[in-house]
Amino acid sequence: MKMRKTSVALLALGAFASAAHAQSSVTLYGIVDTGMLFNNNVKGLHQYALSQGTSSRWGMKGTEDLGGGLSAIFTLESGFTSGTGTLSQGGLLFGRKAFVGLNSKDWGTVTAGRQYSVSNDLTSAFASGADWAATGLAYGTRASDVDNVDTSNRIQNSIKYMSPNYNGLQAGVLYSLGGQAGNFSQNSVVDAAASYSNGPLKLGAGYTFTKDPYYATYGNQGNSSTPTSSATGANDNMNNKIFGGYASAGSQQIIVAGGSYVLGPATVGLLYSNTQFQNLGSVNAVGAISGPKYKGGTATFNSGEINLKYQVNTALLLAGAYIYTHNSGADNLGSAKYNQFNLGATYTLSKRTSLYAMGFYEAASGIDSTGKRAVADLSGSAYSGNNHQLGSIFGITHRF
Repeated sequence: MKMRKTSVALLALGAFASAAHAQSSVTLYGIVDTGMLFNNNVKGLHQYALSQGTSSRWGMKGTEDLGGGLSAIFTLESGFTSGTGTLSQGGLLFGRKAFVGLNSKDWGTVTAGRQYSVSNDLTSAFASGADWAATGLAYGTRASDVDNVDTSNRIQNSIKYMSPNYNGLQAGVLYSLGGQAGNFSQNSVVDAAASYSNGPLKLGAGYTFTKDPYYATYGNQGNSSTPTSSATGANDNMNNKIFGGYASAGSQQIIVAGGSYVLGPATVGLLYSNTQFQNLGSVNAVGAISGPKYKGGTATFNSGEINLKYQVNTALLLAGAYIYTHNSGADNLGSAKYNQFNLGATYTLSKRTSLYAMGFYEAASGIDSTGKRAVADLSGSAYSGNNHQLGSIFGITHRF
């Protein structure tokens, strides 16, 4: 009888331990991607290099059931370059994501840390550069990702709320604390977005306002007032000619809206963004690319994109996109136009492994942010020696 009671107790304890284990989990995940890059014009020279068709990364995410529909969650995600093994995002250990928070089935999710904006969460799926066209590398974006739809810049020191999905409707808000003593708003970020999904139709829109963007978002430390080793340059947080000349902006405003519609094997996507670098000349942008000394005024970028994906069969996906961007200029120093075409094909070998081929072409005209003749600039700092640039990547992606 005593042995029977002991056996029952052990079984009960084992069942309890199994239930507790099922309520909490930690998942290791990632992407390893390597491809061969060709660029026909990097400051006038041909370039052949190992690159990536999507950003390589590894991460951990976990959840703990706290009862009553409430869970504690966390995500730590690190980006790296597969060709060299070096860290991306300026050398940050968890430069892609690092946050912890609470998730409620009824009330939504609150997280704090370094994370994507809610505008990106709810609109990036409509952009080729954040979907299939070299995701995370800026090759397929609107004018070197001027609207941050491709998440070139994460939002650090931020508190974020995302609502549950109510019959296809979802919304979120984010606030990033600048952390500057005596100045609550300096280096701060305010972000809000909403989306709607109903069958084949998806829509989304977002608004982001950033104080001191050169340091707050283009740098890797939101509470810093010195340049950091950013994704685009070791000593310059905005090291590109398309908008790098506006590093002295006191604020940046981004409005983005888009949608997609599924028609059988085809998906059509549209995206519009309006990006303003406001109050030029307000910030001492240490290390920024040289250009005109703007005295007030606003530079505005209007971008439009149309893209198409076609699932030929279960393995083969074909895609294409056209992007137009107009920089209206500032202080009557001229304007610039950028026309870009993206093409891509992905062949799935398994649920985890695929091959890809991508091509990108950009043509520029007018006067850029530095006050000089506009040049093509597919990937930030690797700008062309003239007004056009052609790039291609062929490679393999493995997910785990």
